[in-house]
Amino acid sequence: MNPGTHRSWSLAAAVLVIVSGAALALLVSAEVIPTILRNPLFDFVQPGVTIWWFVLGGPFRSAPSSLAGIAFAAIANAALWLLLLFCVVAAVRIFRRMLAAPRK
Repeated sequence: MNPGTHRSWSLAAAVLVIVSGAALALLVSAEVIPTILRNPLFDFVQPGVTIWWFVLGGPFRSAPSSLAGIAFAAIANAALWLLLLFCVVAAVRIFRRMLAAPRK
């Protein structure tokens, strides 16, 4: 992996962690944001919240409310979205190679 690509993936990871943490912090204060914004935010952070629930949350808890829980869920969420992004990039590269390959 060249330095430019590594830098891009690192930047994407940092942005996803920050955005995920901010979204989770906003969801903790549910009375501040309207429902029309709450649902897309919850859909975005749901993968990380699911991993948090399996690892740290437990029954009868719907979302992390402590700083450590929010940080864990934000990092898990960013990792899952990065994995999805990596798979999409790999699929596009494979598809481009298939199209550019000379036909026999």
